Amino acid sequence: MRLRNKGMALAGLLLMLMTGAAALATELVVDGDFEGQKNGDELRRDGKGSDWYESRQDGEGAGLLKLSTRDIAGNSTQKAVILADPELNTYLSHRFTVPQELTLTASFDMCIKEILPDDNRSAFILLGGIKDKQGGPNSTGKERFVFMGFENGDEPGTLNLFAREGQTKWAEKTVFVRGLKTDTWYTIKLELNVPEGFYSAWVEGVSEPFELESFFTRGRTPGKISHISFASWNDGAGTFYVDNVSVQDQ
Repeated sequence: MRLRNKGMALAGLLLMLMTGAAALATELVVDGDFEGQKNGDELRRDGKGSDWYESRQDGEGAGLLKLSTRDIAGNSTQKAVILADPELNTYLSHRFTVPQELTLTASFDMCIKEILPDDNRSAFILLGGIKDKQGGPNSTGKERFVFMGFENGDEPGTLNLFAREGQTKWAEKTVFVRGLKTDTWYTIKLELNVPEGFYSAWVEGVSEPFELESFFTRGRTPGKISHISFASWNDGAGTFYVDNVSVQDQ
């Protein structure tokens, strides 16, 4: 189910962008290339400000978030990696410098090593906030505005990028990019219109922008975006790398 007319939604977004054109975009993520991280302990630690940290704190799961300095598929810079475990939850999260309630853009690089076949979903991408005191940001459905992830494709070594829209069940997820490859870096880009409850997503150089409805539970979608998270779950495990994360207000 769509909550708006596409033409009207795009017009609304353009109006907001035009009225705010005089203001420069502000970067909301600190150390998006992870070059300022000294080690995995620092990456996992919550400094309580605008920084990276492991937010789920699911026992041993936190230790599956690491800082990688190896050359991965041609990327020899520092990057974050989450290792797959079918019994644990791991979140790489960043708290924005300023929460956003209007429009924002996001860009990040991901390289998927594997999606475990048990549940055939992982490398989740989440933008949202905090609505309860348990599990950290983006840990429950009511906290998620963007809810995306990867699954194995039809051919070995291929991946599909999907999103969950509205109140859809897993079987009803929207697959909007097919045939991506494992062990390959891709730049994923998003444009969010928070008040109208939709966003566009695409893989740079691979696909065109695809309009998606924000995720919501009980008919309500988050009205304030304060965190971005990348996650592997006990019911959706995978090993993947993240680098060059940028989120800007508009």
